[in-house]
Amino acid sequence: MNRSDPQAASETSLLQAAQAAIESRDLQRADALYREHIAKTPTDACGLASYGIFCLRTGRAETARYLLHKSNALQPGDIDVLVPLGYAQLEVEDFDAAQSAFESAVAIARDNSQAQYGLGLCLRHRGEWSAAAAAFAVALAGQSGADALPILLNLADACEQAGNREQARMHFVRAQRMAPDHPAVLLAHGKFLRACGEATQAVPLIDRCLQASPDEPVLLLEMARCLRALGDAPQAMRLLARLEQRVPGMPECYEEFGSWLQGPDDGPARDLHWATAIDIRVGKGELDAAEALLDRLLAANPASALGWNSRGILENARHRLDSAEAAYLKAIGYDPRKLNPSANLALLYENTNRIDEAKSIGENVVGYIVPGEQPHAAIELLSALAKVARRQKDYRRAMEILDRIAALGPSPKQRMFVEFERARLQDLLDDAPAAIRSFESGNALAHATWLRMNPGTNKASAGVDYMLDLVGKGWLRQWKPIKTLPDSANLAFLIGFPRSGTTLLNHVLDGHEAIQAMEEKPPVSKMLDAVRNMPNSYPHALADCDALDVEWLRETYFRSAAEHGAPDRSRLILDKFPMHTNLAAMLHRVFPEARFVFALRHPCDVVLSCFMQNFELNNTMANFCTLADTVAMYTRTMDLWQMYRQQLPLEVHTVRYEDVVDDFDHEVRALCDFLGVPWKDELREFDAKALQRGRINTPSYEQVSQPIYRQARYRWERYREQLAPYLPILQPYVERFGYSIDIPAAADRTG
Repeated sequence: MNRSDPQAASETSLLQAAQAAIESRDLQRADALYREHIAKTPTDACGLASYGIFCLRTGRAETARYLLHKSNALQPGDIDVLVPLGYAQLEVEDFDAAQSAFESAVAIARDNSQAQYGLGLCLRHRGEWSAAAAAFAVALAGQSGADALPILLNLADACEQAGNREQARMHFVRAQRMAPDHPAVLLAHGKFLRACGEATQAVPLIDRCLQASPDEPVLLLEMARCLRALGDAPQAMRLLARLEQRVPGMPECYEEFGSWLQGPDDGPARDLHWATAIDIRVGKGELDAAEALLDRLLAANPASALGWNSRGILENARHRLDSAEAAYLKAIGYDPRKLNPSANLALLYENTNRIDEAKSIGENVVGYIVPGEQPHAAIELLSALAKVARRQKDYRRAMEILDRIAALGPSPKQRMFVEFERARLQDLLDDAPAAIRSFESGNALAHATWLRMNPGTNKASAGVDYMLDLVGKGWLRQWKPIKTLPDSANLAFLIGFPRSGTTLLNHVLDGHEAIQAMEEKPPVSKMLDAVRNMPNSYPHALADCDALDVEWLRETYFRSAAEHGAPDRSRLILDKFPMHTNLAAMLHRVFPEARFVFALRHPCDVVLSCFMQNFELNNTMANFCTLADTVAMYTRTMDLWQMYRQQLPLEVHTVRYEDVVDDFDHEVRALCDFLGVPWKDELREFDAKALQRGRINTPSYEQVSQPIYRQARYRWERYREQLAPYLPILQPYVERFGYSIDIPAAADRTG
């Protein structure tokens, strides 16, 4: 840098001022100065690294790894960048990227303690214990005092896991000499002693920790485990009861309860505790831990109906539907009077459009329902039978089942199901006023639960309003052109609005050998998070993106896409997510050659269908709980899309749902032409292929398994009276998209 250059001097002074602000603990001012420096010199590797390290130290690991990655891309091979980059990657649990950074740093300076420690942490995560111990040993040689303590504890643990207990013992003793009262040292040493069968020596160490933190869950659990090793059941049970009261639903607590129950008559109670722990872990996404305990349960009791039901739940969570089915059938075989396996299997069959099998399973055990016994499972079983009866057009029986559920004391979620299912039946019976009332009741229950967990302004609605204001002021025209931007992969986004036919199009095209279809997967959300973690955040960071930023965002997208069904960048990726309509500007900025398939349907049908759908609520779907909110979200989304079309050179192909229903071949051929893939006659067989694929994870799973679902066209006409207050608001959109408020005489509304 030319120090005589006034601009260079100014930039240097900003970094110096930021460092001074850090020293005076004015972190807010330091952050502002760093941001000012980056805005003026976005390609200054030194400034990016300095700001990245600051962000890492202030708990913003995602922003730190972006800044440090960019610094390393601009000036590769700087160990002072590679090491903090590795730790930033560790913080966000990107272990592959972290290990790569640390290995690069170690290649430059083998004895660098921080690099070796980070590498050891990565190897530990992979279970490469001997290699991890070697890395920790090198790291320890370069540290002393308090900085050595965490390295020493990790070294001891790695040695133990590698089977070298004598080395581990030596390191634990050294750690305790170094910090005799440190809680982490006492706990780790105590766990080690218990694992070595020396629970008597472990108890005093854990007890010292408990004296300082008497209600700490980890300490209560470890003491209970030590007491189990010593056979002190009364005291252990008191601790576990205290732990359960302190942290309800802690799976380790249920696992420990079950571990005490090893007597000949303890099997049922043990199975119940362990199955509870397994189901909690599955619900939290801790599938490997759930499977480890499940293996213990079934090894102890191979004929456990509870265990096989939990196996089915686990396999279902992993989308292994055949294995889930087999597990549920085993559970039923071992104890047909337990309702949970039959309920779970009936729901699996219904959700995968195996209606006759769902009915058979449900009716085989419905006679076992006894008021007051297995209430949750009984309601789930009846729920499956109610859906089956509706789909088989036995509406009277479906209503009777719903009345039976209502008498069993359903939970709020189950009451919500009853209201939505009753509304669907009333809709099929052409009782529009009653249907609307039931949909309103179901939505009110759903929304009340949502608001308790998510109070305040709806983020999705506020986000659309913000973008409407920003884009309306000409913000898109202020974007800086990005030079030397390489071509992106073959990519298309299937967008529109929920209930506009996107699921139908996705399943039609998913049968094409040249297309990788992703249905509502997280790659775009991951990319959006990456933009939010840039210094200017979303959406403003998009305006100043350079080629390195776009490369970063693309890699973020493609890493996630590879994990969710689209690993081959040479084939067309079709990314279906209706509400990504609101993100079209970002998608175009990162992928300017990407194509957009815009699914369109009569606005009145879209609004009505969204309101009538029992969505799993999130910030977007929470806007569909009243007709007024649904109309507002629809109109604002369409207004924003119109602005995007006017201000950005988007490559768009619009597909009208009604036209696909009327002339499938013509519309799908045109869509294939737009996407650059050849027409295939097999695309007509999408319904059969949808059934072969099993579960369809959208509310349209019933419809797309049928050849062409015509019943939904112009459905709104039957609800004209209920929609009347909103028709003037929707009229401009109806006309813009070439529809009419007056239904054509030839329209097929009955299928």
